Amino acid sequence: MATAKQTVQTPVDEANVKTSVFEKISYGMGDVACNVVFALTSGLITYFYTNVMSVSAGMVGMIMLISRIFDGLSDVAIGLIMDKVHSKHGRGRAWVLWMALPYGITAVALFCLPANATTAVQAIYIFITYNLCTTVVYTALNLPYGAMAPLMTRNEQDLVKINLFRMSMSPIGNMIVSAATLPIINRMGGDQAAWIKVTLIYSVVAIAFLLWCFFGTKERVRTQAAQEAEKLPVSARFGALLHNKYFIMILLTALFLAVYQTVNGTCATYYSQYILGNEEYYGVLNLAEGIPGTIVIMFLAPFIKKFGKRNLVLAGAAITVVAQLLLLFVPANPMFAAVIAAVRGIGKAPLFGCVFTMMADVVNYGHWKTGVRVQALVFSAATVGQKFGGGIAGELMDMSGFTGLEQEIPSAVAMVENLYIWGTVIAWLVIVLLMLAYKLDKQYDGMISDMEQKGMLKQAE
Repeated sequence: MATAKQTVQTPVDEANVKTSVFEKISYGMGDVACNVVFALTSGLITYFYTNVMSVSAGMVGMIMLISRIFDGLSDVAIGLIMDKVHSKHGRGRAWVLWMALPYGITAVALFCLPANATTAVQAIYIFITYNLCTTVVYTALNLPYGAMAPLMTRNEQDLVKINLFRMSMSPIGNMIVSAATLPIINRMGGDQAAWIKVTLIYSVVAIAFLLWCFFGTKERVRTQAAQEAEKLPVSARFGALLHNKYFIMILLTALFLAVYQTVNGTCATYYSQYILGNEEYYGVLNLAEGIPGTIVIMFLAPFIKKFGKRNLVLAGAAITVVAQLLLLFVPANPMFAAVIAAVRGIGKAPLFGCVFTMMADVVNYGHWKTGVRVQALVFSAATVGQKFGGGIAGELMDMSGFTGLEQEIPSAVAMVENLYIWGTVIAWLVIVLLMLAYKLDKQYDGMISDMEQKGMLKQAE
């Protein structure tokens, strides 16, 4: 009898383990790698198509807008597949291994657009490679990767630290790509060959980091409830999601955060060129925003414990809105724009640091509320809308007559300025409203205690 009891208890102890610093760093390396391609596809790919390859901004915007439909479907599909695919490497960790090489190859393919092809051929090539890279491979990598953290430990404070390591390391890939790409490429001649060579280097580094993530981490949490949920029909799992009000809130929060990232990334390049006067200011703005934000994330843990995730995110979102509105008064001063970017980085840091831990909280709430533990589909909220803003930005710039030429027409310049400033204001104002309605932090401890008493968090044998 004692032996049987010990057999059941051991997995629970492992599930509550506190991960080592090395494992946390290894996990964070995965997002450093993911952000290499995200920086290219959210901020630089549109610039490459329009200003280097002379592709119509309207056509690029339309392709990306249509691609949003496939993006949404792929997010849900990967979430469902992840629940069904079982591997000796784990549920999320296995996908990091499987997608590492395709991730690098498809990133390079984005920039191998046939230069002398017809407009139709170029459109088809952009559509296929963009969707292959972002809709298929990136989603199949990033969604399972994001769902890995709560599978590594069930210890709440350790889970917070894992995600803080992730999000403090996450901007490194983005900042390096954003800051270094245009200056390096310009010094290599600024042509298509330069873009391909630089992307190839990024891809090799990203693949190495993904393998580091895979070999340096371990999945330990496998609840009996999650195992049971996998046997339920899709309609039952979606039904459980729809009855989880905090899932809806976190879905919309992740969506508007992603819209901000994509609109900000897409327009920042043009804003630097046409409003600030030099496209290389794009790297300066990204560093100005990324460095303070990364530093704040690194020191968030004690503040999360004292003030709660929701309160910090709410305060940060309000700061971001106010800072961006100040840019209206001096929109064309590079130094002032960099200062505003720094304040914006500080303001967005709490959400970046807390969003994935909040998703884990939402998984537990849904399990407590409905009796059904739906995990992968909740984390698909992180990728829904991730590239949504790029298509809208392209279409709006096309409506304004945007051409991508050195001397842009006034209406297009005005559209870039408005998107860069007001796109951020609107996205973060919506996040403020969502956080005002988010009350899960207050009931979380009592909820977990109730779940433990009822055996809802029992490990699968």
